[in-house]
Amino acid sequence: MLQIRLPLPRFVSAGEVFSGPGSLGALRALDASKAAVLVSPSVLTKHRGALERAIGAEALMLIEMPRGEPTLDVLTPILAQLETFQPDWIIAVGGGSVIDGAKSAWVLYEHPAVARDRLFRMGGVPTLRGKAKFAAAPTTAGTGSEVSSSALLIDSETGTKRALISHELLPDVVVLDPQLAIGCSPMVIAHAGLDALAHAVESYGSRLENTLADVLAEKAAAEIFSALPDYWRTPDDEGLAQRLMNAALLAGWVQNQKVPGIGHAIAHQLGCYGVAHGQATGQLLASAIRFNCGNSATRSKYDVLAAVLGFNNSAGLIDQIQVLVSLLEVEALPNKIHTNLGQITVGALEDPCARMNPRDVDAAAVAEVLEASR
Repeated sequence: MLQIRLPLPRFVSAGEVFSGPGSLGALRALDASKAAVLVSPSVLTKHRGALERAIGAEALMLIEMPRGEPTLDVLTPILAQLETFQPDWIIAVGGGSVIDGAKSAWVLYEHPAVARDRLFRMGGVPTLRGKAKFAAAPTTAGTGSEVSSSALLIDSETGTKRALISHELLPDVVVLDPQLAIGCSPMVIAHAGLDALAHAVESYGSRLENTLADVLAEKAAAEIFSALPDYWRTPDDEGLAQRLMNAALLAGWVQNQKVPGIGHAIAHQLGCYGVAHGQATGQLLASAIRFNCGNSATRSKYDVLAAVLGFNNSAGLIDQIQVLVSLLEVEALPNKIHTNLGQITVGALEDPCARMNPRDVDAAAVAEVLEASR
């Protein structure tokens, strides 16, 4: 991949993407001697046999990832198993937390002596693939981690999210098999789908210009508005699961090229208050767009997106976001976050998403967006 410093629009993604029912079978073609599969407990219970049949490797190890958001501390036993097994492929199967945790474990498996603080610096992730390649098979339709150049980890001291950021983290192979997403709970479907919508819509107004990504954002948002309510009602519908997985991939591409804004910057601070990431991004999306529409150029961009979606103008887009969040019965943000506004603000202002927001983000902006999301 070219290393350039010019602010040119570009498109970067995973090496190969396979999509459709049965696409998990593409993993039979991996050039793997030893494959380690890092998988969520629920997926291991439901799909152990399918995973063992689908992955082509001389030796296979299934490693159960800890529940919840990953931290460097909880990855220690995972790293011990990787060191013992010495895989040449690491395969993440699960939601965004599993994929992000597996990416982080991959970095530390390749570079066990790397200084932990270095990992969170821009460009601090060392070169990968000296020991293993990486594949991802998401089981939810929303996070976009399968095509993201980042991996989010919880800071054990503050409870907030920090990011490893490098194109090195893009998987070599991605599989979007709807059979892995069948039977998700309605709450998981709602949170994941709204996170994907936030990736597409927030990033549409980013400071970074990328017209190709804007086209993908329009398609992703249209599919999510159209298919998410039906998927939420019928989580066993394979066709709807596929549509949402594809839309989430498109939205993941968008956020990876353009970066979402203030809504995500705030949402990254709310995990320590028991707020799921998709719940936060969904509840903050309308107020984030309303804030950014205070800039006339940004409002004009959202007028374009609204027209594409059939919502007339940016005000109509904001209204439809609120309608969707209400329809999906997403829980409101807890009142306790407003009593910790200072801590949330400090973290949000340091978040890379705040720097890409089309309007300047300061403490007053964070307070305004949070208050409007009540």
